[in-house]
Amino acid sequence: MRLKPTLYTAAIAVTGLLALAPVAFNAVVDAYDHNQLVDLGLDKKEISVKAHYPLYKMIEYPRVKASTVILGDSRARALQDRYWQELGRDDVYNFAYGGATVYEIYDTFEYLRDNAELETLIVSLPLRSMDARFKGGMNRVPEAIALANDPFAYYTNWFVARTGWSLMKDRYPETFKAISSLSLSPVTEAKAADFGAIETLSVEALLDPALCDECALTTPNGTLVLPVLHGYRGTGYGRWANFWPEITIERDLPQLFAKQVGTNGAADWRRFKQSDELWQMVEEIARWSRENDVELIFIIPPTISEMQRRISDFGLASANHKFRERLSGLAPVVDFDFDTPFTRDLANFTDAYHFGSDPARRIVGELLLLTDRDEDRIATTIKRREGLVCPVTPDDTKTSHSAGTLSLLEGKSCRIWRQANG
Repeated sequence: MRLKPTLYTAAIAVTGLLALAPVAFNAVVDAYDHNQLVDLGLDKKEISVKAHYPLYKMIEYPRVKASTVILGDSRARALQDRYWQELGRDDVYNFAYGGATVYEIYDTFEYLRDNAELETLIVSLPLRSMDARFKGGMNRVPEAIALANDPFAYYTNWFVARTGWSLMKDRYPETFKAISSLSLSPVTEAKAADFGAIETLSVEALLDPALCDECALTTPNGTLVLPVLHGYRGTGYGRWANFWPEITIERDLPQLFAKQVGTNGAADWRRFKQSDELWQMVEEIARWSRENDVELIFIIPPTISEMQRRISDFGLASANHKFRERLSGLAPVVDFDFDTPFTRDLANFTDAYHFGSDPARRIVGELLLLTDRDEDRIATTIKRREGLVCPVTPDDTKTSHSAGTLSLLEGKSCRIWRQANG
């Protein structure tokens, strides 16, 4: 049976319209502001950004072209552009992503290297991110660059359409609620019980090698010997032991904080292994910055003191110090992650990992003092200092120490590590 020409043409037309539907939807809703033709009052800064941080920022940055850029994960993302603008800096762009890996930081750096004229690069780099298995080695940046540079791929992308749909549902909740209440299907949803409740699974069952070949916990034979340098308290800090006192703090934490310290802290450090591949990426960022006269600053963001203690719990105290020593050989390291009144004050944190908006403003102020030369902005920032002082000037410095080529300056809840050649 052959279709009549009229019916065939109609079928082709309907198929074409269906194929163009997501294109038209993406063009109008424009979840990631690729064209900015129509303003529907959608909450893209909240929904679109969190759905795909790199895509939003890869599309946004070419319109900004800031000469100072911040890279890192959600802790770096907290150092928002508007906090810099409050201090008179409109040349700073926060290119950090929630959950960012070093792979993503490096690929973003490569993009900036080829597409921006940088003067200052601030990279947030906690030790935890230096394991190649962190976040499963996730890298969303190549896809983001591809979509940002290819309008056809962007407008025909179903992920972009799904994000747009989420934006519309957020903007018009009552309309979508009414639509969802309509059912054109005679088949109803079945509510089936779980085969086995999670509460019935023992620890032994969860660690069954048949389920996960990396989950079995080995039992050490004999005495467990940690990789430390003997002397200087046997902690592995060597001559720096006095600057890493044992964290002794006992208190009841809020439920979320306690769970993160216990469960997440163990997951962070139990199998931690620093990656040579990731370190080479960090070295390349430093080498390029040095050769192109770009000021590079590393920051180690703060966590609460109990979370810091988990590093020592898993025998990584020496690695924690060594990381700062190596990193400072590439560029100055601004360190907020050590036991201080700031990290003991839970009011500064929204959870065990993340600091709040007021501490973020204070950290931005300290970074401005380290990178800015404008006397008016410096004076304004100094007036706003409270509870956090990096050793920018001799008057800010409360303690100093050096051993070999490594030097440390400590202010108030802030340290700066440098190497004589760094």
